[in-house]
Amino acid sequence: MRITYEHRFTAPLDDVVAMMGDEEFAAIRANASGALECDTFVDHAEDGSFTMVMRCTMPTTAIPAEFRAFVGSSLAVRYTEVWSAPENGGDRDDREGTFAFEIPGTPGHARGAVVLRADGDGTAFGLAGDVHAPVAIVGAVVERAVAAAIEQGLPGQLAAADAWLAAK
Repeated sequence: MRITYEHRFTAPLDDVVAMMGDEEFAAIRANASGALECDTFVDHAEDGSFTMVMRCTMPTTAIPAEFRAFVGSSLAVRYTEVWSAPENGGDRDDREGTFAFEIPGTPGHARGAVVLRADGDGTAFGLAGDVHAPVAIVGAVVERAVAAAIEQGLPGQLAAADAWLAAK
């Protein structure tokens, strides 16, 4: 199952990149995703690349009721973004990365690309990827649940990002 999402920040690219790599913002973002609890970690490399990891306990409200009996009222999830270093050593370069959304212990996961591009005086954010759940009979249901979790979590995270940038 394919998922895509786009958003436009009203802040310059450099500010958005700095926010995405900020550990304090990662915690705010995790809380905005609807997590019941969450640990966040951001690791910066010398070349300007960075990795952001959220390990969260999420409510299972996005899962159809008939399948909640199998997973309970919450799930442990791990979301990771790995952002590349700026190309050509410039601060104004577009930034690309990858994302992975995993539910440890289950076959459902999503993987794809994230991008930040300068867009006039703002920044365009894009996410595109594929959700896979190679499980006979219920795989499509698991894929829809994983996709819904991502699609329902992103608006809150991006609203928190907009508020973060407006306050800076």
